[in-house]
This record gives sequence, C-alpha cells and structure tokens, in this order.
Amino acid sequence: MGRQSRSRRRRVERAHWEWRLVGAEEGLSSSSSQAGPGSARRTHTRAPAVPLRGPGLPPVRLGPPTAAMAAPWLEDRLTCAICLGLYQDPVTLFCGHNFCRACIQDWLGRSEKVCPECREPFPDSAELRRNVALSGVLEELRVRPAPDPGPGACCPRHGRPLELFCRTEGLCVCSVCTVRECRLHERTLLDAERREREAQLRATLEVTQQQATQAESQLQELQQRSSQIQSSACTLTSVISGKFNRLLQALEMQRDLALRDIEVAKTQALEQARDEKQRLQGHLEALSCCDHRIRNLLEQLDDRTFLQESQLLAPPGPLGPLTLPHWDEDQQLGGLKESLSQLCALLLQEGGHPGTPAEAADFGSMEAPGPLAPVASLVCPLRRKLWQNYRNLTFDPISANRHFYLSQQDRRVKHCRKPRGPDGPGSFELWQVQCAQSFQAGQHYWEPGARDPTLAYLPCHLLPAPPPRFLAPRG
Repeated sequence: MGRQSRSRRRRVERAHWEWRLVGAEEGLSSSSSQAGPGSARRTHTRAPAVPLRGPGLPPVRLGPPTAAMAAPWLEDRLTCAICLGLYQDPVTLFCGHNFCRACIQDWLGRSEKVCPECREPFPDSAELRRNVALSGVLEELRVRPAPDPGPGACCPRHGRPLELFCRTEGLCVCSVCTVRECRLHERTLLDAERREREAQLRATLEVTQQQATQAESQLQELQQRSSQIQSSACTLTSVISGKFNRLLQALEMQRDLALRDIEVAKTQALEQARDEKQRLQGHLEALSCCDHRIRNLLEQLDDRTFLQESQLLAPPGPLGPLTLPHWDEDQQLGGLKESLSQLCALLLQEGGHPGTPAEAADFGSMEAPGPLAPVASLVCPLRRKLWQNYRNLTFDPISANRHFYLSQQDRRVKHCRKPRGPDGPGSFELWQVQCAQSFQAGQHYWEPGARDPTLAYLPCHLLPAPPPRFLAPRG
C-alpha cells in the first residue's frame, strides 16, 4: 500500500509540473509543434480543471509567477504542427491531435486523409469538431498583455529572447529559430556580429572622411580653375577687342564672331565647372549624411536596432576623378592669329608686311600688263594710307577650276592634281579663279600672297567673262 501511495503521489506531482500554467483554465489536449507527417503518436495529459490534490497531499494552486515563467513553453505547446503558428480556430481529430481548421482542411484536400502526426486514417464521413477548451485558452492567451521584453526584444515567431543573429536572413533570432527555421543557416552571437559590423562601419567612416577631404580639395581646385577661366576670358576679350578696335569697319563682323565664339566656349567651360561643382557638393552632402547616420548608429545601444539599421545603411559611391573644364587659349586664338597676321601686320609689326606688296595697277590702260614686280615696302609710301580702306577679298568657288581647292573661308586656293569633280557651269577650263567681289570704278591696290612667284595676276576685265573683277592669287 505504501508503494502504491508513493507511486500515485509521484504521478500527481509529475502532472502538476507538466501543466503548471493552467491552474485556473479548462483542460485541453495539444499536439507537438515539431511533429510532422509520419511521426509516432504521442500521449497527452489532460490538465485538471480544479486544484490538484493527491492522497495525503495539500491542494496545489498555480500562481501568476509560475504561469509567467512558463509562458513561452505554453505557447510552444499551442502551436499547430502544420503552419507552426498558434492555433487558429482549432479542431480535434478522432486520434486526439489538434490543428487549425484551415490547415487540416488544406492537408486533407491535398493528400490522403490521415492525421499529419500519427498517420491514423480520417474517415470521409467524419466531421471536424471545434476544440472549445483549446479555443478558450488561445483567446485568453491572445488578450493577455505581453510581458515586458526588457532591454532585448523577443522573437516575433516564438516569443523568446533574441540571442543570435542569422547572417543568411539578416535577422536577430532566438534559440528556437536555430533548430527550426534557421537550422541550416549561418549564425553568430549578437555581440560578435556587432563587433564585426562596427569594424566595417568605422572603416566606412574613415573612407567617407578621406573622400570628404579629397572632395573639398578638388572643389577648391575647381573654384581656382573657374576663376582662372573667368580672368582669362576677360583678358582675351579685352585683347581681342583692342585688336579689332584698331581695324576698320570691315573687320567688325569678324571681331563679333570671335568674341561670340569665346563667349560660347567660356559658357560651356563654366557650365561644365558648375556641373562638376554640383556633383562634388552633392557628394559632400551625401558623405555628411552618411557620416551623421553612422555616428547615430554607433551610439545605438539596442543590438537589434543597431543590426537592423546597419543593414539599411548604404554608403555613398566612390567620388571619382575630377573633370576640369576644357579651356584652351591657343585653340581660341588659333584661327584669329592666322587672319590677324595678314590683316593687321601694320599694327603688329614696325617693319613691312611679311608678304611682298604689289604695285598699284593702272586700270585705265586696256593693255594687258605683265606680271607684277615685287616692290619693297620702303618704296611704297602710300601703303599705310591705302590700308585705311582695306577690304578682305574672297574667292568665287563657282568660277574655280576643278583642280583648285578653296579653304580658310574661301580666302586660300590650292592646286591639286586630283580634280575635285566635274567642271561646273561657271568654272574656268584653265587654271583660273575669280574673286567674289568686284569694283566698278577707281584704282585699287591689292596684295596677293603666292608660293610660286611665276604665277600671274590679271584683271578680270581683259577676259571675256563677267564685269570687271579681279583674279585672286593661288596660294
């Protein structure tokens, strides 16, 4: 009798500690959340609806501290074996196992009609009955206020403290996650992951600071370059204006064109400088924002918040090389120097013109003059006076022989053996070309430049061609 009493007392104590959370609730039977199809059938102990009392034992009542201490364990026992979540509208099969109504209906509709846990057949005519007691416990569990998680948050899936970090999912997980959802994932401790992330963030912070210093240096260099461009453009504008102001009205169009080209080039260069400046300033703002976020993140005490926000932090991209605006003074002055060297020789040099000036022809005589003899500038006293009414002549491309190639805005002609095409309706058959400008009366002084001194320059009115015009030189 003593042995039977002791055995009965041990069974009562074991039942008491196994169901220490349900002292005031109705009894229920639950299934293990770890079971799956094909697992062995398990036996369950029904929780007593009244205080436990065994032979010779005082009444056992479960207080709030005991229930609060085992809340995660109870939620684990109230987990559906199919969806691994808390029961939703729980129903009981004939074998005694409980499932969510939607889960078991989906299971029975997709596979053979057997219990997912014990594989006991489920009759076709059987009806799924709602587990009223289990539903009440779940309802009570849902309305119960959640315990204070303390300094560390709890796992949203299992309600346990977050102690590990899953690198595969990038989430903080609990110990239950490591044997279920994250069983095959790479895991590490929270403090170890934080140390590694802190090292990465500090390295990123150092890189951003270096880039900020480099960006400031490049911005200063860009500003200096912009000032140089501004100063150079103003100087060039002043010089070119001075050159053209010493010329006559015939050169005003060319002066305006040159100034406009320089203005366009300056505008393009400064626009490029402004774009580069905006890029550098934008990069500086991004670096400053990233620096501020990193510093705030390093001051974060909560490991979970730190790890979650550190994954959302994306440092700015690389700064990239500095693209200085293109500005070439020689390129701006290239075409101008070539024309000014001929048109403004008297203004730029004290000596004579580089070319040999020709003696003024007598247009009153109808006799064909011979080739003009070169005359030194010292025996030409009227040269400076004649240059006051200087006009720039151009070749007529329509009259040019097909072996003549015009260049430099139709002011230069070159002879080539290969013809540029068939003869036009107004082109010369001989190696000749006319000027596009004509003079109706008066005497005119002109200075052709030619590499071949044997070439002849004849007045056009001696030829059976249009009204009096001049033959231009071949150079």
